[in-house]
Amino acid sequence: MKYLLFALTLSTSFIRAQDTPADPQAEAALRSAEQAITDKVPEVAAQKLNAFLASSAALDPVLRDRAEADLTKATLDSGDAAGALSRLDFPANDTERFEKAEALSALGRWDDAEPLYSQVASDGPSPLLVPATLGQAEALHALNRAPEAISLLASLESRHSSTLVRLRLAEMYIENQQLDAARKLVARSKPATLIETRWRLYVEGRLFLAEDQPAPALEDFQDLLKDPRGLTAALQAGATIGLTEARIILNGLEVADNEMESFISHYPDSPYLEEMFRRLDAIYAQEENPSHTELDRWASKPPPRRAALAVYYEARSFQRQARLDKAIEKYTEFTDRYPRHPLAFEAWMQLGQVYLTTGRVSIASFEGAMRSSSTPAERARAEIAAGNAHFALNDFLVAAELFRDAAQRSSAYWAQATYNSALAWLHVGNYDKFLEDYSSLGAAQRRDLLLEEGLLQAQKGDSRAAATLQSFINDSPDNPRVPDARLALAELGFAAGNTDSASELLKTAYDSSPSPQSREQADYLAIFIADSAPHRSDDNILKLGLQFLDTYPVSPLRAQVRMKLGQVYFRNEDYANAQTQFETLVQEDPSGPLTDQALILAGQSSIKSMNPTGVQHALDLYDRVAKGAGPLKLYARQEEALVEFNRGHNKEAVIIYDDILNSNPDTQLRLAALCGKADCLTAPESDPSPSPSPAPGASPSPAPDPYTAAIALYDQVAADPDAAGHWRDEALYKKARCLNKQGLTDKALDSLYDIINARSPASGQQPDFLWLEKAGFEAASMLEARAQWPGAISIMEKVARIGGPRGPEAQKHADQLRLEHFIWD
Repeated sequence: MKYLLFALTLSTSFIRAQDTPADPQAEAALRSAEQAITDKVPEVAAQKLNAFLASSAALDPVLRDRAEADLTKATLDSGDAAGALSRLDFPANDTERFEKAEALSALGRWDDAEPLYSQVASDGPSPLLVPATLGQAEALHALNRAPEAISLLASLESRHSSTLVRLRLAEMYIENQQLDAARKLVARSKPATLIETRWRLYVEGRLFLAEDQPAPALEDFQDLLKDPRGLTAALQAGATIGLTEARIILNGLEVADNEMESFISHYPDSPYLEEMFRRLDAIYAQEENPSHTELDRWASKPPPRRAALAVYYEARSFQRQARLDKAIEKYTEFTDRYPRHPLAFEAWMQLGQVYLTTGRVSIASFEGAMRSSSTPAERARAEIAAGNAHFALNDFLVAAELFRDAAQRSSAYWAQATYNSALAWLHVGNYDKFLEDYSSLGAAQRRDLLLEEGLLQAQKGDSRAAATLQSFINDSPDNPRVPDARLALAELGFAAGNTDSASELLKTAYDSSPSPQSREQADYLAIFIADSAPHRSDDNILKLGLQFLDTYPVSPLRAQVRMKLGQVYFRNEDYANAQTQFETLVQEDPSGPLTDQALILAGQSSIKSMNPTGVQHALDLYDRVAKGAGPLKLYARQEEALVEFNRGHNKEAVIIYDDILNSNPDTQLRLAALCGKADCLTAPESDPSPSPSPAPGASPSPAPDPYTAAIALYDQVAADPDAAGHWRDEALYKKARCLNKQGLTDKALDSLYDIINARSPASGQQPDFLWLEKAGFEAASMLEARAQWPGAISIMEKVARIGGPRGPEAQKHADQLRLEHFIWD
């Protein structure tokens, strides 16, 4: 682990100029402040030193310089590393350079601290040699240059018999699994001070842990923590972490997290508080149901440093548990309350990512990350994330600009940003810009861009897509994204209606170990291929769909899968499960593109489930759609009209149909509303209202003929130039029935004959068998009632020749009429 040693090294006696000042009273005041530093109350020392420096503008220069140096040390000792750093812009000697390195280390700026430590250590023998070398080793260690750190300390240990150096070197050996070397160093360590004695006990505990001996390690760490003498902040934190690791092995995670929680509760001002929160968060990440009780408590009370960390790590915990709305709430709270916190950048970034996981795009989150970035690399990372968000919204030009800025800002992110920029220009269709970025990338990225081009072509229905995708597979057979190309080819085959080919390509994609994202898409496609198979198995479709929902709890494809499951249940007349799928879709995606359709289908399922409250529940669902602004609102009104019609409430249904017709519906809905209204006019009312009595002496008004009104509506449908054949046939058939009820049999037969003749083989039009066969049998029945046997036979044989489902029945009936009435010509 990476522990700072500045808590120890700052105890080193610094060599300062001790020229005798001319003012004994000022000298006494300064010594009082310096005594506070020695007594380890740097806050008091800083107060006294500030008052001393402000007491007189005519202070002796020697005393002023000494007081300024003391104030820097007091500021650093108090934990205000940033304040100390602001006083050390231009260090004038090794002491100030060392102090500046210590301040930089405390702020985690190891790359800036390391050269300062190196300069102090290389300036020759001095009291700062050992602490500066230790500091340099810590910086190298923190920069993941552990071999250099070990080499530096090993060299120092060979020249200086420092117990502190040996113990720190032993700790690094333990981390590097050089346990024999560590054990020898511990054995050679001869502690001369209480701090060194306590440090040795700590390193022995680490060694026991590394040797899989958690019980003696636990004992060492407990001995350290129960006796606070000689326990520095670094040792206290290190022993708590060691104790926690031993507890995990011996007692489990739930017991271990208590140790961390106790430390954070009792030492909220520890310089290692951030490290302890990171460790506690790592434990919570391994627990099945971590409690947020302590995080909630810390977040709601001072000090603010602990409260901020509690809010941030509670957001992380909610994010891991996929409680995404709570994660958004906590990240938002953090960025609102602590906009300048060192973790603000990461909080903004994670907030944006959580929004993306929920299927929403929050540009503002990534813009917040850009504002909070403190390094060019962070800024570039935020710009790439913001570019990806704009890309997801199809703002490709804005995305390309952000990617370009990121590429120019950070060499570490140049390749990723340039690749994304090329992809954005590809979507824009600017091939000059695309080729400019493409040419600057490596071969592997260029091959990936070839795949992206093929995927984009497939998305746009470009006929070149299959060739581009196949070229990628041929040129890069070992590329890990080959499954993506095969999956895209399978989707192209499925879209073209080639189910067998799509199924084979999908199998090949599975066999080539697709990425998690590709596997999700493959599992999704498998459901729809199974549904389109010539000999489909609904049980298999349901199995695949339910497995998908279990496997991908936050997939953006869940709504489509639930819709398919609902449809399969519906066609199998399992209306209860169909309704469950449709209504769950609405709950999971309340503002999605399938929501209104799902509500309407849930209503239809509710009606068919024969539940006593099913009809009213369906009406409630339809009303939700009708009151919205979606494209299906008038279709929901149509469903309401159908419900009222089936309940015998024809007047209410007519009112709804009039409302639809007055709302400029599309052609299909207009034709359906005209037919539906006509059906209502001629159907019996379940609860007819009594006609009002005429006024005394007045003649009753004649009731309008409902059949005449219905016929006029059917004529509108039949004469509509935009009406498909089945609408014309339905209208003519229903018109014929009205004419027949009016006693106008000849006109009724004429209307029925028009249906049969218009869809005969000679017409060249595809017949709609439902209405054609109904018309044929109805016309034959009317002719038989008149004993017009040849006409009835002719109609039946015409229906038989058309070849519909009832064709054999029509032919059999024609043959029967010929036999019964001796008609053979």
